[in-house]
Amino acid sequence: MSKKRKRISRRRLAGQRVLAHVSTHHLETGEYKPVTAARRYIAEAGLVPPALLNVRRNEHTTDRFFWGEKGLFSAQYAEENHFLFPSLRTIVDSIGEDTLFEGLDLSADDWEEMEEYEYAFV
Repeated sequence: MSKKRKRISRRRLAGQRVLAHVSTHHLETGEYKPVTAARRYIAEAGLVPPALLNVRRNEHTTDRFFWGEKGLFSAQYAEENHFLFPSLRTIVDSIGEDTLFEGLDLSADDWEEMEEYEYAFV
């Protein structure tokens, strides 16, 4: 039997669309663990939030991180909770919610949870 695919939430899809407008950096872990490699790269390159970091662990595995003004997070967390990051709000405002979230059913249950939080402010 084939495995049933898990439905991706509309909130995460919206977050993916927002993160698509963030600069992405690719790096190898080298001798460090993925999080350590990401933190070292941020410090050495002087990255300014927001940024996505794809850290290649080996030929099969890549870890994704989001560098925001509040610290380093998994990219999946940032996708699901993009409204908690003020720098992502500026992206949404500059592009426009109508354009960015076009085609998503914003009346769904998982979206109402996001509306409770609104966007965080610094």
